[in-house]
Amino acid sequence: MSNIEQQAGLTRRQSLKWLAAVTATITTPLITGCEATVIEAAKLAGRWPDLQLDPIVAPGYGTDPALIAPAPAPWPLTMTPAQRRITTTVLDLLIPRENEYPSASEAGVVELVDEWISAPYPEQQETRPEILSALVWFDEESQRRYDRPFTEASMQQQLAIFDDIAYEEAESKLQYAYISRVFDGLRTLASIAYFSSPEGVKDMGYVGNVPIAGDYPGPTPEAMQHLEKALAELGLSEHAYG
Repeated sequence: MSNIEQQAGLTRRQSLKWLAAVTATITTPLITGCEATVIEAAKLAGRWPDLQLDPIVAPGYGTDPALIAPAPAPWPLTMTPAQRRITTTVLDLLIPRENEYPSASEAGVVELVDEWISAPYPEQQETRPEILSALVWFDEESQRRYDRPFTEASMQQQLAIFDDIAYEEAESKLQYAYISRVFDGLRTLASIAYFSSPEGVKDMGYVGNVPIAGDYPGPTPEAMQHLEKALAELGLSEHAYG
């Protein structure tokens, strides 16, 4: 059983399909590393929680899943309600609601992150302890600065923490060097998830293939000008139309 029911509007099957699409999109390690001695020094300076988690031992789909009648999800979601609350706060600060465009949590990105850390595959399991440790770090850092949990801090206080870890300069400060790398990985995951969702695609203004009534109008003059310039540069203009 999952620790929390899937939110209405996004079924488990939908979030699993989304997970597969996002995983296929990410072609480099989500969290990049550095030398072990530097990592240990950065973790110590940054008071990194470094959670010791039991491995996910649930089965995956295997190499030949049944696509006609897919089985129910073979692994449970593992995020606790407290972890989901912090994740929601962090992701909505990264991608807030703007006019008609939903926030990250409204677009279901929290569910995607839950699927990511719960999946039993090597790439997901490698980043699982880092993402969950980062959630603890946010809470503990907020307690150190403001004497309150991260989710109860004001937006100004939350953004002050972000400002210290979200930019490239953070890697030059030992206390923020490690959390900044993990935060960058989480931000990458959230961004890819959001902008591959129906809401995110709409936010980008991507229209895709649409039906055209009547005769095909052909390319625009701007497109033709670009094409003819490219053909001329390649010396293919005389062979282009015939």
